[in-house]
Amino acid sequence: MKILLTGATGLLGGAMAEAFPSNKHDLRCLVREDSPNAPRLDGKGVEIVHGDTRSEADLRRAFSGVDAVAHVAGIEYAPTVVSAMRAAKVERLLAVSSTSFHSRFEFRSRPKVEMEAVVKRSGLSWSIVRPTMIYGSELDKNVHKLLRFLDRSPVFPMFGDGENLWQPVYFEDCAKGACEALVREEAIHEAYDLPGSRPLTYNDLVKTAARAMGTNTRIVHLPIEPVRRGLELAEKLRLPLPVKSGQVVRLREDKAYPYGKAERELEYSPRAFGEGVAAEVERLRGVGMVRG
Repeated sequence: MKILLTGATGLLGGAMAEAFPSNKHDLRCLVREDSPNAPRLDGKGVEIVHGDTRSEADLRRAFSGVDAVAHVAGIEYAPTVVSAMRAAKVERLLAVSSTSFHSRFEFRSRPKVEMEAVVKRSGLSWSIVRPTMIYGSELDKNVHKLLRFLDRSPVFPMFGDGENLWQPVYFEDCAKGACEALVREEAIHEAYDLPGSRPLTYNDLVKTAARAMGTNTRIVHLPIEPVRRGLELAEKLRLPLPVKSGQVVRLREDKAYPYGKAERELEYSPRAFGEGVAAEVERLRGVGMVRG
């Protein structure tokens, strides 16, 4: 199968480029000419075409002659991707969405629900995967940021009581699940949640990361509501902020999801957070980003 991959220089797309077996599939990657991460694909044996996911003309050119599209570079581009696939007469589509689809907060769920509807109404042979927060590799901006903070500070400030649930997924596990969703016929017209192996509270997530670092971190809980109001005011004043008020609001929501369907139909088997975060601590120590 010849596959066109968008988002190949990103966290999940890069892992998928590694996960597709080269002896079974030919991989073509759509990459922006000015992408700073393009060298990540050097020596991978993939075909590179330059273009922008926002441009239907670029997509049509990239889709020419392929059997399937793995669209990782943002489901918000689904209308353009679907239109270009129809024009290029490509039928098979894997679209990467997010478990934000399930959020009770409409500002998070609505964009995903609307764009998934575009995919589902496309008339294509589609599959959808919904990762939770993905971590791992040098492109990770979530858990790596946490680990570097724990390396510098004996105290971790946490908004709320920390009892909300998280279920982050290791990038390699998520990539394998997404690749299986594209190549399996039984996955056509199906959607799959791809979380980590089990949910854990935010408190336990930070404590697990601290144990992997070998640090004795004290968690200090801060009330959510005053912080949220302060951030909302700063947003109205258009001040630069490290976090948004919506992110703080979502700390009140559990982000935990069963994955029995993916386990049965995709042989999806993600690792525990403790195992994944230990691998990332080793990675960061190896490049000198945290202390040994």
